[in-house]
Amino acid sequence: MGITERIGAQFRKPTGLGGALSTFVMNTINRKQYAATERELSLMPGARVLDVGYGNGFMLQRLIAHHGDCEYYGIEISRDMLAAASKRNEKAVSSGRLRLSFGDIVRTEFEDGFFDTVYTVNTVYFWDDLEAGLSEVKRIIKVGGVFVNTVYSREWLDRLSYTKKGFAKYRLDELQHVGERCGLSVRIVPIANGKSYCLVYVKECKGRER
Repeated sequence: MGITERIGAQFRKPTGLGGALSTFVMNTINRKQYAATERELSLMPGARVLDVGYGNGFMLQRLIAHHGDCEYYGIEISRDMLAAASKRNEKAVSSGRLRLSFGDIVRTEFEDGFFDTVYTVNTVYFWDDLEAGLSEVKRIIKVGGVFVNTVYSREWLDRLSYTKKGFAKYRLDELQHVGERCGLSVRIVPIANGKSYCLVYVKECKGRER
């Protein structure tokens, strides 16, 4: 495996020292995305919130600091990141405000309609099945619940050497159409035009579901 493939693999599933370095880089370069994601979440007191692919727990730490009256959960496919995020957010974990687990968004054990809000930042490229993942998100959020999917555009990712393999790159209209096919309404919010966006999916009231 070449160096660029190794870098790409660490973004998919951060592991060991390379994982620690890659998540540090992500925390640095994704700050505008984190801020935009937080704005679109519009968290209310008592909301149940799920972070999909929480990495080293940086975004969860940010949200807990700003919205400490919510109930937080996270799923992540890297056991090393489970350990790192647990350590970073040790106080929230020990108090029960944050529950972190090892898992995959394509198949979760959460109850129907359990969450008010779900979000993910730059993980959708690594989902095994986009439609299955969005269908699962729809299942586990409440009617009126929101899923914020923050991404870099396909055009921007194509400029980067380490995304040549292991990344499923989607056009914005693809992400929108698959969400609509799953019965979610979709709104696209630019962060940096041509580079990064939030796709805000909403589970409509039952009378409007497809």
